[in-house]
Amino acid sequence: AYNDEGYIYAQIRPVTERAGASDSVRTVNLRWEIEERSPAIINRIEISGNDYTHESCIREQIVLAPGQVFNRNYLIRSYQNIGNLNFFETPMAAPETRPRGEQGDVDILFHVKEKRTGNVNFGASMGQGTGLGGFVGLDQPNLLGRCKRAQLQWQFGRYINDFNATFSDPNIRQSRISGSTTAYHTRSRFQIAQLGGATRTGGQVQLGFPVPNSLYTRLFVSYGGEKVKYAENGLLGTVADRCDNCFRSTLGFTAQHDTRTGLPFPADGGMQSFNAQFNGGPLGGTAAFQRYTTDLKSYAPIGRIGSGLLGGSGMVFVVGLNAKAGAVFGNPGPFFYSQAFSLGGTQYGEQLRGYNEFSITPSGYDPSAEGTGARRESFGNAYFTGSAELGLRVSQSLYLNTFFEGGNVWNRPREFDPTRLFRAAGFGAATLSPLGPLGVDIGYGFDRTDAAGRPAPGWKLHFKLGQFF
Repeated sequence: AYNDEGYIYAQIRPVTERAGASDSVRTVNLRWEIEERSPAIINRIEISGNDYTHESCIREQIVLAPGQVFNRNYLIRSYQNIGNLNFFETPMAAPETRPRGEQGDVDILFHVKEKRTGNVNFGASMGQGTGLGGFVGLDQPNLLGRCKRAQLQWQFGRYINDFNATFSDPNIRQSRISGSTTAYHTRSRFQIAQLGGATRTGGQVQLGFPVPNSLYTRLFVSYGGEKVKYAENGLLGTVADRCDNCFRSTLGFTAQHDTRTGLPFPADGGMQSFNAQFNGGPLGGTAAFQRYTTDLKSYAPIGRIGSGLLGGSGMVFVVGLNAKAGAVFGNPGPFFYSQAFSLGGTQYGEQLRGYNEFSITPSGYDPSAEGTGARRESFGNAYFTGSAELGLRVSQSLYLNTFFEGGNVWNRPREFDPTRLFRAAGFGAATLSPLGPLGVDIGYGFDRTDAAGRPAPGWKLHFKLGQFF
């Protein structure tokens, strides 16, 4: 506690004194003698080893400043923020503190070692719903050493042809305003539950603004446009005749508070976000509706094997909690497959392990979902899922976990009932791949039934690509 208030030179001495006692009981008095001395003030903050990354990019992650009273918690947080950039080799060296002057002020030194960040990746892929294919990608998360990110990704195969380009800048013109722009063209033929095919062309522009007096809270505003055309097969073929080049026009607002550390497999902190999207109406487009979603995540380390917080690379046991919910007001029309909510599996819609894709419906569990395919009735306008997880973060690129989760989907938001959730438990593992985190889970669905409505719980194997819990 004294280190958090700048008293890094404080001396605390325990003193024991024998007290008067009877023949049968011996007692002592305990007290602590504290010499606080003057609090240490930060004189300079220096960074070394950044041969490619600009210093201003790193300083944006430091929550200490010269002239401020030294705070050990802020020092640890700054160290973790720099590590979250994933631009430097890990474990990073612990920051140094050096006394400066007769008043006991300190200089803080951060030592980093650059690692290669940009990569060109290519290879083959296999998905449950997209079949055999390949991918070619270019990703540079530290463009020109200024923390700007550029991504080009092309996935191709029998059932998919997906091109995506993204550019993001966390500090536009050295300000605290962030921005990103995305353009994409996707032609997919989903084999998951005979969903069908769609061609989507669109883009999005987003700006992010800091919230005063809150280092980790940001507000985002975005606008996106998307043109969609459906193939005539599968579920999506049922709306193809009334959706020739449908257009969706969306204005979005997001509030987000993010204190996670150790990404992409967080070991501490949390993230809370709320998103509101307004489609159609004065914005134009084929359908008019509103879509609201929220995502709450929390992580806490409960044990560690190996090194400590600063300069450590040990394994960490982590408890994680996650709650997600969403609601749609109005009629999403031909955009129901991407804007309404489906539940079950990990390949499409909202995740619920231990169950097949589209098997959790507003009418209950559908045991025929895997065989007969998705139906319009499989989608709802409200959903909720909750998860609890115990994980072992072996390294920054390997994560093992056990989980318990539940969820449900409803036709209308007012039907929400948290006492009726479909439950699952299981275990899994995840690692990093050129396309992001790659994982495998085995889940046990407790509330599955057979065609006659009799309980039929069972195991289900899932493969996942992208950000997880």
